[in-house]
Amino acid sequence: MKQLFHIVPAVLALCLTLSACGGGSEEAAAFDPDATAQALLDSGAFSDALEEVDLSVAATLYGVDEADLTDGTVYMSLSAGAEEIAVLVLADADAAAAALEGLEAHVADQRAALENYQPDEVSKLDGAILQQKGSSVLLAVCADPEAAKAALEELG
Repeated sequence: MKQLFHIVPAVLALCLTLSACGGGSEEAAAFDPDATAQALLDSGAFSDALEEVDLSVAATLYGVDEADLTDGTVYMSLSAGAEEIAVLVLADADAAAAALEGLEAHVADQRAALENYQPDEVSKLDGAILQQKGSSVLLAVCADPEAAKAALEELG
């Protein structure tokens, strides 16, 4: 019985050590631009036809420093509506946070611009999906944000 009392603290310490290692807070994996954009396009969430836009144009539009942009995929509405997809990968999480601010400002600017001449588009902007995942950011403005969110959840 005395040996059991010597073993219990060692086993307890081992269990605590193992459980502490299991719940680390690793940085979230970045969005895969092509896969994420394609999943959103395939989700049925968009009512407008979208066309791919060059990243340098997108960087200017979103106020993102092009030097920090390492990858990305951007689609915008052909009808000058609000619908768009932007998945940008940046140099690091700090650059991604700055890019997210740029995307938020873009949504606010779009809302102000469209409320007078395309008021139906404003509700799409109200449901805009804005996320940061590690060193990447996502913007999805669509007719059916729930369908877009479901597609994003399937990606993981």
